Amino acid sequence: MTVEVLIPAYNEEKNIGRVIASLKKLSLIDKIIVIDDGSRDKTAVIARQLKAHVISLGENRGKGAALLEGFKSSRGDIIVFLDADLVNLTSRHVINLLLPVIKEEAVMTVGIFNQGRFATDFAQKITPFLSGQRAFQRWFLEEFFAENDDIEQLRYGIEVSLTLYARKRGIKVIEVPLPHLTHVMKEEKLGLIPGMVARAKMYRDIVFSFGSKIKL
Repeated sequence: MTVEVLIPAYNEEKNIGRVIASLKKLSLIDKIIVIDDGSRDKTAVIARQLKAHVISLGENRGKGAALLEGFKSSRGDIIVFLDADLVNLTSRHVINLLLPVIKEEAVMTVGIFNQGRFATDFAQKITPFLSGQRAFQRWFLEEFFAENDDIEQLRYGIEVSLTLYARKRGIKVIEVPLPHLTHVMKEEKLGLIPGMVARAKMYRDIVFSFGSKIKL
């Protein structure tokens, strides 16, 4: 049984290195695939230096499209999605995400920040379906991507669409606490006003996903 990790990344040169370095400590991970989603910084350079497999998209196409491109290049029996801006990621977090899927106790796991910091903990407590930290049995993603032809339009709405698809199909999903894990917020990356604008666009994508043509 092989495990591959997909990391969509856009202008994450300050963060991508520590995420890859944490994953490199786990021998059960067979491949790390970073999808550079049209970055204008050194995201791809750093990922390659750390021996990750890098897919570079010519322009920013959004999270949904990036994950689809990464999945096309994957061969793993189990696929993990992780965000590129995680803080305090450990091997135990990844193992906890993987175990229910490896043991076939779940088809998908969803990681929930816990005991990290208030802002990110609270956000995931009230909207756990937005979490980007997930593990899947491969067949589930094969069916999800094959049955939907508007993934590229979803952008940040990809996670909620995965959750809705699993719910409609009656797929077993387990939420996994990820103690002390958090991420760099958009306002910290971009500054207050640009970060708020980026967050508003993210919420727009999420709202769109509820009304999209995804076949639920």
